[in-house]
Amino acid sequence: MGLSKTAAVIGAGMAGLTAAAHLAQAGWGVTLFDKGRKPGGRMATRSQDGFMFNHGCQFASAHDAGFRAALIANHAEIWPATGDKFSGKPSIALLAASLAAGLNIKLGTHVSFLARQDAGWRLYLHNAAITPPSLVEPHGELSPAFDAVILAIPAPQAAALLAAIDHPFAVKLAKVHLAPCWALMLGFAGAAPGPDIVKPTSGPLSWIARENSRPGAAPTPVSYTTHASAAWSAAHLEHPADEVIATLSAAFVQATRITAPATFASVHRWRYALADAPLGEDCLWDPQQQLGLCGDWCLAGKLEAAYLSGRSLGIRLTA
Repeated sequence: MGLSKTAAVIGAGMAGLTAAAHLAQAGWGVTLFDKGRKPGGRMATRSQDGFMFNHGCQFASAHDAGFRAALIANHAEIWPATGDKFSGKPSIALLAASLAAGLNIKLGTHVSFLARQDAGWRLYLHNAAITPPSLVEPHGELSPAFDAVILAIPAPQAAALLAAIDHPFAVKLAKVHLAPCWALMLGFAGAAPGPDIVKPTSGPLSWIARENSRPGAAPTPVSYTTHASAAWSAAHLEHPADEVIATLSAAFVQATRITAPATFASVHRWRYALADAPLGEDCLWDPQQQLGLCGDWCLAGKLEAAYLSGRSLGIRLTA
């Protein structure tokens, strides 16, 4: 019996985790690399001062039976306040951690360059806490060789890696656009609960959620996560955090009528949050060079789209 094939998966969000799990189940040796401190990408949760904020992906629609089964098997339940949408119980990060269980993941690792060597791939790796010297030159620690490589990262980041090696997929990614999002997190000690979910139709905010309404969440302390609209986020992308907090907090009061002062306030800027101009293909696969790409930006800016893209690419590699 020959040695199993090996694959490097760059990005441990939903798409990367799904593709990696499919390959691992088929007997491949898979290593994931992610610059974050935890797997999940935008399936992110922040816990601070007793408050919990799911400040990235808010919920998951599940039209595909396989995706629905995966959610149920990995600590997700229907979030009654949304109708039929799924949430982690109680955090999105717990869903990500469950999906990542058993996979070989190198966290805090930034991939700065891809090198095609002897019909295989090697990666140049950096400590993600240190700004890499370049995205277009081969610097850093060289990884072992892999038979295949999968990019499961935002399209602009994937395009930079591909352009550096003159791969034609970089041109295809030029049509993809990902909108940014500012997320505001507010905590209220001793405050009475407010509305579960608000979807403002005017002003800078597009989404407001009371985290305590999620399945399995503690009733107190009261925690709210809000997302600014894509247009407002793009127009204020480089504004100082304190300015963003002040503007979005005022909009929050207007939308919820919660006038109690927040005892905790913070913001997080997602540069690549929503695929408002997706690729229009479920994934990309180059069988000659054994190079693939997947992500929610292939199909739509949704968690289910990321799952479907990762699953499709995994199937292509193992067909």
